[in-house]
Amino acid sequence: MEFDNTTLRLEDLNHAQALRNIPIVVYLGLVGITGCIGNSLVFYIYASIYTKLNSRTFLLFLAAIDWSTCVIDIPLEIVIVLNEYNFQDTLLCKFSRTGNALTTLYAGGVLLAIAVDRYLKICRPVGFQISNRTAKFLCIALFFVTLLLIWPEFVMNGLKTVVIKGEGLNGTDCSVKDDYQNSAYPTVFKFIIFILFTASLSIMIVMYCLIGRKVRFFAYKKERRGSLSKTYTLDSTENLDDASNLKGLQRTENYNAAAMNEYVHVSMSYTKDNVDTTYNSNDSIDDLKSMDSQTSEIATIERKKPFKIQLSTTQLDQIKRRRTLARNTTYLMFIVTSSFIIAGLPYLILIILSNIIDNFVLNMNPSGRVVYSFFLRSYFLGAAVNPIIYSIFDRRFRHACRGLARKLKLKVCRTDKLDI
Repeated sequence: MEFDNTTLRLEDLNHAQALRNIPIVVYLGLVGITGCIGNSLVFYIYASIYTKLNSRTFLLFLAAIDWSTCVIDIPLEIVIVLNEYNFQDTLLCKFSRTGNALTTLYAGGVLLAIAVDRYLKICRPVGFQISNRTAKFLCIALFFVTLLLIWPEFVMNGLKTVVIKGEGLNGTDCSVKDDYQNSAYPTVFKFIIFILFTASLSIMIVMYCLIGRKVRFFAYKKERRGSLSKTYTLDSTENLDDASNLKGLQRTENYNAAAMNEYVHVSMSYTKDNVDTTYNSNDSIDDLKSMDSQTSEIATIERKKPFKIQLSTTQLDQIKRRRTLARNTTYLMFIVTSSFIIAGLPYLILIILSNIIDNFVLNMNPSGRVVYSFFLRSYFLGAAVNPIIYSIFDRRFRHACRGLARKLKLKVCRTDKLDI
């Protein structure tokens, strides 16, 4: 009878805590629904419409991992939130915690790869560039590397005994299981993940700072150049956004160089013809050699004469559009990366505090525990905010959404007319 009373009391306490956690459930539900719809739209548009976008592969993998977070991780997290004092499914707990770690760390890895890609596009346009095929291989390799990093989550997580303050009862929660509570493994694992996150964050910050510096340099150079000439001079410091664009300019340069060599050859021939026609028997051999030397000097001067690559207005406009596209894409990726970092900061701060302060969570009252649990799940917001960022800062994505909406509207209207 006493066991039944304890069980009933524990269920009542769990139910009361579940009611207090309703704001967390609503937050997770809104993030899950919004992220599921938004990332499905992102995946469709970038997979079927923007097939020639350089960063398309990274955006597709990022949308896929965010979609899985909204469809798999968030529903499991809602189950855990509603059973904070009386959670009993060990396997579900393992999959939930491992899935959260996998999606979060993998998204961070993809964002790091995006930062490297943007750095190469803007700051090293002439060197090695990440192609779509390389991007696919990189994203797949990152997935398996992340799996190797987070496998301890599956081993260490399970049912943890929690003390219900003021009740004298113990409940069970989904966290690091009791067998590892006094072990150093969870602390070492969290420390390694924290170091990797800090290193990745530092690399991304440095790269985007270098990108920003380069973009400001180009803006300053553009202001100085103005619109005085439509001549495009190939410079090693110029920003070429696409490898194919660089190859095209190189082909143009080679063509102009060949034309210049032909011009030099013709000039030499023409000059020699003049020498032959003006020479007579009264001229000395030394005079002829002097004139021949002058001919060689003229040819050398013509060959060393600097020349500029003359591009048509259409080619210049195309290059400018590609430059603008690369800068806008870089700006967009910077905002996506910033939102991911901002969304994860509350989680990192709370984890650090809980490891530094003894009984940090245990000393909280029920309301404080709700606030703590809410911000502890702030990183889920990063899975739903990306489609919103695309719709605000990516004009092409916004226009594609409008076009898709018009098509669906026309399809619905035709279906209604057929039914009538």
